Amino acid sequence: MRRKGILNVKLSRAISEMGHDDIMLVVDAGFPMVYDDRVIDLALCPGVPDLRTVLSAIRQDMWVEAFYMIEEAKANNPNAWGTTNEVFPDALPDTRPNSWFHEEGYHGAKYIVRTGGWMPWGNVALISGIPVKEWFDNTGGDVPDSWTERHALNVKHGMTGVK
Repeated sequence: MRRKGILNVKLSRAISEMGHDDIMLVVDAGFPMVYDDRVIDLALCPGVPDLRTVLSAIRQDMWVEAFYMIEEAKANNPNAWGTTNEVFPDALPDTRPNSWFHEEGYHGAKYIVRTGGWMPWGNVALISGIPVKEWFDNTGGDVPDSWTERHALNVKHGMTGVK
């Protein structure tokens, strides 16, 4: 039996299968989708589990380089926007139109995690990342300039490697 971390077998396996730049959508209870092998349905009842709980669990095991939320979330669901920024302070935040989540994001997502989230604009696209310094340490060279911002965010928030 696992001592800590994500106990849900399918979610744990999904995180292990995520590669750099893969997308994991974390969606609310009302997100329209086909229940195929990519869907990990955690919803139990309205609000359970909530967005923060699911994102916090994912944070324990997954490197998240960036996240996208629906454009309207900043103004119309500041709780979801703030929660996501708090859980992933070292990820680069961005927005996408609602249509992106239902089309490009949905079709491009490696996995879709359904929460019990009971609110509008509560969908998040997590972009899988890497432990920057460790990744580049194995090259014998320095972290490229194009990665220094990512590395600085990792270090600032205590995410410096896998050890």
